[in-house]
Amino acid sequence: MAEEGQKQKGGLVRLIFKWIGLGLLGLLIILGLIFQAPWKVITLLAVFLLAHTVLPRAGLKWFWAGVGVVVIALVIWVFLPEDDTGWRPYTFDEELAALEAKRAIPDEENAATIYNELLENPLLDGNEPEFFVRSSPSARSAPWPSKDHPEMAEWLEKQEAIIAALIEASKWEKCMFPIAVDTFGLSRAMGRRPLMRKWAILLVAAGNNDIAEGRIDEGLEKYIAVLRMGKHLCQQQEIIETMVAMAVNGLALKQVNRLAVAGAVKEEHLRLIDLVLADVKYDWGADFPRFLENEKLMQKNTICSFAYEKSPNGKTRLSRDPLAIMRAEFPDVIPPFSYWQKKLYKAATIVGWFGMPSTPQKAADMIDASFARYYEMGEPGFGWGREPQRLISILEEWNWRFMRYMRFNFRYFAEGMADMSEETFYMVHDAYLAAIARKRGSQIIVALRRYKNANGQWPESLDDVQHLVSADTLVDPIAGDLFVYMLTDENFTLYSKGKNNIDEGGEYDANYLDGKTSPDDRLIWPKRTRDCEAEEESADDEKE
Repeated sequence: MAEEGQKQKGGLVRLIFKWIGLGLLGLLIILGLIFQAPWKVITLLAVFLLAHTVLPRAGLKWFWAGVGVVVIALVIWVFLPEDDTGWRPYTFDEELAALEAKRAIPDEENAATIYNELLENPLLDGNEPEFFVRSSPSARSAPWPSKDHPEMAEWLEKQEAIIAALIEASKWEKCMFPIAVDTFGLSRAMGRRPLMRKWAILLVAAGNNDIAEGRIDEGLEKYIAVLRMGKHLCQQQEIIETMVAMAVNGLALKQVNRLAVAGAVKEEHLRLIDLVLADVKYDWGADFPRFLENEKLMQKNTICSFAYEKSPNGKTRLSRDPLAIMRAEFPDVIPPFSYWQKKLYKAATIVGWFGMPSTPQKAADMIDASFARYYEMGEPGFGWGREPQRLISILEEWNWRFMRYMRFNFRYFAEGMADMSEETFYMVHDAYLAAIARKRGSQIIVALRRYKNANGQWPESLDDVQHLVSADTLVDPIAGDLFVYMLTDENFTLYSKGKNNIDEGGEYDANYLDGKTSPDDRLIWPKRTRDCEAEEESADDEKE
């Protein structure tokens, strides 16, 4: 009797543990469905649940024997030798080739050939005079005569070759640099951009010297070369190139405005400035889809180069060496894997098989889908008044979601990565509006100077020059209203009322968080004070 009671008790315990196990499996399946776990994980859980509910006791033993065989086979597979010769991180080379083919131009028509020659033999070596960029005012701030800054004038003479090459490059219509579509390729391209900005400063500084000494044509030629350098940068595939173009154009427009207001300019000069400004284009509707294609390809390459590998004959597999792409860039920092590290990462691909898409193309399709909603931003009627998702809030949300299910859900990971771009796209759109406002402001200044040349005084209002510009030019794209123009004792004030569309006298708080409560006017003329300019220049240098 006692023995029979013990058996009954043992059977009851086993039954309790069985139902607890089944309950846990059922709960995991439910949680997997709620949190959109990969189908492979849910299928595996369902197989275990069905095995314990459908199979008889004898069949269950065979089931677990089969599981054991699979585990042993996987262990053997991990330790089997493999020929890794030729395998490399996976990248979407065909997509890159298609993008490059769309924009391909002959070398003899490509201004990038001149820029690349200068990049290989840069004449600016970091030993520029203080007056070049770091003092207040600097050579790029205002016209300066050689007699006041002989050291700068002597240094400038040594840069004649690079100045001539940059002016020659500016005469070419097209410029195409190779597209950067991975994190490390982008970092290499970043080395070019600060130098191009420095070239723009060089041209502006040389132009300011020309203007101070009465060489109006030569000075204007250098300002125009900077604007065309900006045009070349705007032709590139990446967002960052256009952002650099805006900074470069801003350097030149400040000096063009000064020349048009206070310089000894004739009608031929104003006509030339007008032609060049008309050629400065920021077309969000055309540019943004191009940026998106590049952003998607960059994200595909960055993610898939860590997750997948490609063989010379085109086969793909989950990566046995996720650090390979980083090791290629930093061989002295990241050493090759040891034997046990190789086996560990090979074993990790078994777990990765459950969470990652089975092929790089399926991963790419998920990334494409996660970016699909952004194409609406390129449409004219998109509602920019809505606040974007803040990057900091997305990261805070990930802190808890990551631990629960993101690690095994590539679709959510792709969507999360795409979410992180939204705030950037809003900021870039704002930068577009600001750049268009600066360009239109310069066009208005040219019209104002034409009026003064014809009438001997500045006009009373913008109505007096509306016949000299297009109707769109007088509209401030930031506020969606007319620019503010007022006469002053010296000449005039011209500015945008900013996003809040409130006239705050041209005042602007660079640290504002809410345009409705802080001044956000964008002053076009007169230029800001020298102290403010020096702060801006110092900040620009630090960013570069």
